[in-house]
Amino acid sequence: MVTDESTGKREAAKQVYIEFPDRNVVPAEIVGFDPFVDVALLKIKPDGFALHPLELGDDRDLHVGQPVAAIGSPFGEQQSLSTGVVSATDRSVKSLTQFEISGAIQTDASINPGNSGGPLLDAGARVIGINQQIETNSGANDGVGFAVPISAIKRSIAQLRDDGDAEYAYIGVSSQPLYPQLARKLGLDTSFGGLVSEVVAGGPAEEAGIEGGDEKLTFQAGRYRVGGDVILDVDGQKIVGPDDLAVVVADHEPGDKVMVTILRDGERKQVELTLGKRPDDSSG
Repeated sequence: MVTDESTGKREAAKQVYIEFPDRNVVPAEIVGFDPFVDVALLKIKPDGFALHPLELGDDRDLHVGQPVAAIGSPFGEQQSLSTGVVSATDRSVKSLTQFEISGAIQTDASINPGNSGGPLLDAGARVIGINQQIETNSGANDGVGFAVPISAIKRSIAQLRDDGDAEYAYIGVSSQPLYPQLARKLGLDTSFGGLVSEVVAGGPAEEAGIEGGDEKLTFQAGRYRVGGDVILDVDGQKIVGPDDLAVVVADHEPGDKVMVTILRDGERKQVELTLGKRPDDSSG
């Protein structure tokens, strides 16, 4: 995909080619592209080529300290391999849209410009993610790299293969995680939940009557918008961590009906909500 500098919108590249290790180059068809997880599906005619596809693994059972290897072409040096460990799981990283990629894998395996798009492998050479970005203050690798988890990639590819488009459920709120001290400060009868700071106009949450905050609060070096609803759970799944709401919603499809438990004015209420389709922020 390329970005039109005059409009800021993404457009499909007019031509894409795939180069094999034996230096043969073949044209590829773009089946689809998913900006929400930064993944594209390409199709080629493999006749006459000896292909050796990698086995796809499972990121759901990863643990900190597990060995991994990253393959890519850092600074144009093709087929480079670096090794490290899983530094953390369930991270959130930027996508090409206004929405973040949840469940990302953090690793200290060296990832530099040119590694993006390469596989992150476990000790059995199974693909557990696609290298996506690094976090750095210097522009060089500082040992904090991230990969899109293979579970998200499998979901995306399954949709792209069907019709070239990937859709995600959308609730239409901005929220901040609640923790015990903050709950006591606000006088809330809960120690967990997502503080609804903003509700998107015309979105599913607004149509269901969920309300955002209208007051600003600074507490323990954090800034919050308070006074709105607190989302306690969605279909019985508690909202505790900062990414829990996004993860729960992502497990659904647009059009699904969910039961949301909210805390409002000291009372717990259940609200039925129809999830929408996540809008694509074309500005990237």
